[in-house]
Amino acid sequence: MSLYRYLLLILVSPLLLLWGCGSSESNEKEDIAAGTIELADGWARPGAEGMMSAVYLTIRNKTAYPDTLAGVSSDAARKAEVHESYKGENGMSAMRPVPSRVIESGDNLYLQPGGLHIMLIKLKEGLAAGDSVNVLLEFRRTGTRNIRLPVQAQR
Repeated sequence: MSLYRYLLLILVSPLLLLWGCGSSESNEKEDIAAGTIELADGWARPGAEGMMSAVYLTIRNKTAYPDTLAGVSSDAARKAEVHESYKGENGMSAMRPVPSRVIESGDNLYLQPGGLHIMLIKLKEGLAAGDSVNVLLEFRRTGTRNIRLPVQAQR
């Protein structure tokens, strides 16, 4: 390598290093990489023993990679599933299970009335406004997350 190229390499390398460290995009990516799955704004509907209830919340993927909501469970019900509401062929509203849902990095998944939600099936005890319910959400990459939610009438 010629002396000129060697000197140019020595002078330019620190500038490139400083430029890369000062990039705001790089810092944003580091913030996301250090993030996690965040569960917010959750609540559950009241329900009678042996019947059903629904759970709503916002799931924020603050990680640097997509993650999949693979399953749900609750000690308050014999079974829990992610469902979606839809209009049937006859125009009537209906629900159906959704096996899993991918949440892209930086995206939110909204579980809300009239859309995606968690169904608590065959409640072990009645849920009344003022009670709370424990829900476990299973993610393929980040593992299981637990959240305790208030039971309340529809917002």
